[in-house]
Amino acid sequence: MDKIKEKLEKLRIESDTHLARADKAEQESKQLKAELQKRDNDVQNLTNKVTLLQQDLERAEKRIDEVKLRKGEADKEDAQIEALQRKVTMLEHHLEEKEKEWREATDKARQYEMSAEQFERKSKQLDGEKLDLEKKLEDMTAKYNVVKAELESTLKGLEDL
Repeated sequence: MDKIKEKLEKLRIESDTHLARADKAEQESKQLKAELQKRDNDVQNLTNKVTLLQQDLERAEKRIDEVKLRKGEADKEDAQIEALQRKVTMLEHHLEEKEKEWREATDKARQYEMSAEQFERKSKQLDGEKLDLEKKLEDMTAKYNVVKAELESTLKGLEDL
C-alpha cells in the first residue's frame, strides 16, 4: 500500500504537473490566439492601408497623366506662342519697313508737290509774260501796220510826185 500510495502520490504529482502544463499550454494558447487575433487585425489594417495606398497611387498616377497631358498642351501652347511671337516680330519689322517706305514716299510726294507748285507758279509767270508779249506783239503789229500804211502812203505820195 505504501507503494500504491507512493504511486498515487506520484500520479497526483504527475497529474498536477500535467494540469499545470495544460493550464500553462492553455494560457499560452490563449495568448497565441490573442496574438494571432492581433496579428490578423494588424494584417487587416495593413491590407486596408495597402488598398488605400493603391487607390492613392492610382489617383496620383491619374493626376500625373493629367499633368503630363497639361504639360504637353502647355508645351504645344508655348511653341505656338513662340511661333506667334516670331511672327509678330517679323510683322513688326515688316511694318517698320513699310512705315519707312511710306515716309520716303510721303517725302517724295511733298517734293513732287513742291516741284509741281513751283512749276505752276513758273507756268503762271510764263503765261503772264506770254500775255504781255502777245499784247506787245499786237501793239507792235498795230504800230507796224500804221507805220507801213504811212510808209505806203508816203511812197505813194513820192511816186505821185
